[in-house]
Amino acid sequence: INSEGGFESSDNEAIEDIELMVDVIRKRSDGLLKFTETYRSLSKITVPALSVIHVKDLFNHLNHLLSPDLQQKGIKITTELRDPGLKLDVDVSLIEQVLINLIINAAEAVKDKAEPQIKLISYINESHHSVIEVIDNGVGIPASIRDQVFIPFFTTRKNGSGIGLSLSRQIMQL
Repeated sequence: INSEGGFESSDNEAIEDIELMVDVIRKRSDGLLKFTETYRSLSKITVPALSVIHVKDLFNHLNHLLSPDLQQKGIKITTELRDPGLKLDVDVSLIEQVLINLIINAAEAVKDKAEPQIKLISYINESHHSVIEVIDNGVGIPASIRDQVFIPFFTTRKNGSGIGLSLSRQIMQL
């Protein structure tokens, strides 16, 4: 403190350094809390609560939920029901989470396209398995990282958590 009761410039620098360090500690703590919560959410899912749902209803619900945000971003989302009466025996909440994750990833992939599009398609394949596809006209996943996209906490996005595809894979395996 100088003769006028104020701080010396070196004291101001020290205070700024302390504030910066406290901010770094706070951000790191927030990151560790988020990591812990995410890890817990990955390990919680054990038994799906199965029920029968029409894919048409599932697609309609997703459309209703996500269309406003996608439209705001200029992204067109369409659905194609190749087998209109197709029903699935699934945990509705979990399958919705998987599809929401895939649609969010698709939206990220098409954000720089001139005419961004996402399509949801459902059908029964030649092996008599029910199939839902989320297709976009985006950039695709680079071959160099395809083996890593299901690793928990791996992400290429600045604000990504890296759990979307890992969690989706775990849900589908259940």
